[in-house]
Amino acid sequence: MAQKDNYKFFKVKFLKSLANLPEKLREDVLAVVDEKPFSWNAAAIEIKNDTDTGKKIIKILLELEII
Repeated sequence: MAQKDNYKFFKVKFLKSLANLPEKLREDVLAVVDEKPFSWNAAAIEIKNDTDTGKKIIKILLELEII
């Protein structure tokens, strides 16, 4: 599977996880990228827009086995 295809797979997996997460927990910090904290909601924006930060967040979530 190519790198880009892997990203799409994990992007969908993240969005499914987000959809099943209670609204109140979506404000909790999920990852810190370049010394900036990202909540689930902020991470979703970055990931949906395919930004470099979104790709870093996906990498962190994979390392932490969150997705």
